[in-house]
Amino acid sequence: MSFRRACALIVATFWQVGLANAQENDETALSHYEIFTDEIEIVPLSELETLEDRYTKLLDGEGCENALPLIVKFSESSNKTANITRQGNKPLYAASREKSERVSRNRSLLNELIRAEDTFNDLIRRRNKAWVEEAKCLLELGEKQAAINRLYRALDYIDVTDSSLWSEARFLLWNEIGFPIEK
Repeated sequence: MSFRRACALIVATFWQVGLANAQENDETALSHYEIFTDEIEIVPLSELETLEDRYTKLLDGEGCENALPLIVKFSESSNKTANITRQGNKPLYAASREKSERVSRNRSLLNELIRAEDTFNDLIRRRNKAWVEEAKCLLELGEKQAAINRLYRALDYIDVTDSSLWSEARFLLWNEIGFPIEK
């Protein structure tokens, strides 16, 4: 092999390696968007309703020990479904004011985007409620530290306008340290 050919081969190899690295490290690479693995189940909205009803029934009847796995499944699934729902609106969030105003003139599109945002917000509110229910169950089962961790997480995400859930979460948390609660 000639010296020129060997150099060309080396350059071509480095160029291909560079391309492969660029694709692996590129923000647009598909691997950057693989947020769900094959093991993670994506639960449709209709099934979330059923899952929520099932855990609520179990809480009312059989108690926390049986309800806890469904509460966790519901909270995780509703969070994923909410994020998928919101992702459809992401181009609007990233758009300039001018482009957003153009979208708002298309009433049917705007109504669809509003419905998606309302669905997202509802799923997040229900997820937050499930987190508080999970904490209550953990307290009932004697798992105080795990319950406090869940309450911390819930309080990071509970909307201040959801006053009853906010009160319930903070009272549960404060009760664990003996903080006097005025109701």
